Amino acid sequence: MLIYDPLLPFGTIDLVAAPVGLRLERNVLVLGLSSMVATFGAYTWTYFLPLYFSHDFGSPAAVIGLVYTAWLLMIGVGAAPAGALADKYGRKIIVVLAGIISSLGVFLLAFSHSFVLSAIAFPLTGLGTSFLSVQNVMVAESVDAKKRGSAFGNFLTLTYVLRGISPLIGGVLLTNNQTYFFPLFLFGGSMALLATTVRAVFAHETLQRPEREIAPKTKDKRTSYLHNLSQVFNNRILLTLMLVYSLYNLFIDQGSYILPLYGQYQLSLNPETLGILFAVITAVSGFAPLYFGRMADRIGRRRTVIISWIGESLAIFIFVFAPLDDLSIAILGVAVWSMFGVMDGPAVNAWLADATDAKGRGLSMGSFYSAALLVAVPFFSVAGFLYEIDPKYPFYANSILGICALIALISLTRPKINRPLEKT
Repeated sequence: MLIYDPLLPFGTIDLVAAPVGLRLERNVLVLGLSSMVATFGAYTWTYFLPLYFSHDFGSPAAVIGLVYTAWLLMIGVGAAPAGALADKYGRKIIVVLAGIISSLGVFLLAFSHSFVLSAIAFPLTGLGTSFLSVQNVMVAESVDAKKRGSAFGNFLTLTYVLRGISPLIGGVLLTNNQTYFFPLFLFGGSMALLATTVRAVFAHETLQRPEREIAPKTKDKRTSYLHNLSQVFNNRILLTLMLVYSLYNLFIDQGSYILPLYGQYQLSLNPETLGILFAVITAVSGFAPLYFGRMADRIGRRRTVIISWIGESLAIFIFVFAPLDDLSIAILGVAVWSMFGVMDGPAVNAWLADATDAKGRGLSMGSFYSAALLVAVPFFSVAGFLYEIDPKYPFYANSILGICALIALISLTRPKINRPLEKT
C-alpha cells in the first residue's frame, strides 16, 4: 500500500529551489495575472472552435475529434521535455517560450482559411500549453510546502476569474455573425502575446543558480535525460497519480469538444445560450479554486481529490439529461459539474510538488502531465466516434472509467494501518 502525508517531513524536504518570501508571493501574483490576461482572450473562441470547424469546413464530430487528438498529443508530448529543459535552463525561459508558441498558433488560426492550416495551428497552441505547464512548478516553488494548496488555489482563481465573461462575448458576436471568428482569434493571440511580455518582464526565476550547478554533468545529454526520467519511475506516489489520472476524464471534461456539439445539436442551444453555459463553467472554475486550495491544505490532498471525483462523476448527468431547450437545468448541471471538476486542481498539483524534489521537479511534474494526457490521446478520437453512434455514449464511457480510476485511487493511496503485535 502507498501512504503519503504531505505535511510529514518527506513532504517538506526541499525548498532549496527558491527562498520563501514576499518576492515569491509576488511571483504567484504575476503568473496569475498574466494567465488571467491570456485566458480572457483565449476563451472568447476556445469553446466555439468545434463549431468553427463544423460551420466553416463542414467537419463531422469524428474529424473534429482527430484535430483535438493532435492538439492533446502535442500537450502530452511536450510536457515532459519542457520540464526537463526547465530543470536545466530555468523555469522562466520555458514559460516565456510557451507564450510565444501559443501566440503564433492563435495568429495562424486567424489567418488560415483552409481546414488543413487550421488543423495545424490548433495543435501548435497545444505545444505552447504543454510548455506552459512549467508555471505549476514555479508556483509550487514560490511558497512553503504547507501552503502549496492555497497557492495553487490563488493562482488558478487569478487565472480563470476574468474568463467568465469571455464566452459571453464570443457567443454574442457569433450569434450575430459567424464570420466573427477572425477578430476573436486576433484578440486571443494579442492577449497571449501581452501575457508573455508581462511574464518576461516581471516574473522571477525560481530555480536558483546553485541548484542548476548541482545537476550532474555528463557528456551524453541523452543519457542524462534518460537517467533523470528513470528516476521518475522510482517515485511510487508519482506513478500512482499518473495511473489514476490517465483513466480519469478520459473521454469528457469541461473543456471537451463534445460539449458545444452536444449543447447545440442535442439541447438546441444557440451560440448565445452556449456562451451563457460556458460562462458559468468559467466563472465557477474561476472562483472555486480559491476555497478548494485551502481545503486541500486543511483536510489533505487525497481526501480533496476523492470528494472531487465522486461529485464530478454524478453531477455530469444533470447536464446530459437536461430537457430540450431548458437552459436553467443545463446551467445547473454544468455549474455543479464544474465545481467538482476544479476541486482537485490545487490538491493534485500540490500533491505532485510535495512528492518531488526541486532538482528534478520540472521533469517529474512534466512527466505526470505527459503520461496522463498521452494515454487520453486515442480516446479523444474515440469520443467523436461514440458521439456519432449516440451523443450520450461518451458521457457513459467517461463515467465508467472515472469510477475505475476512483477505486484505484482509493486502493493505491490507502494509508497503511500499523497493527499491534499479537501476544504469544
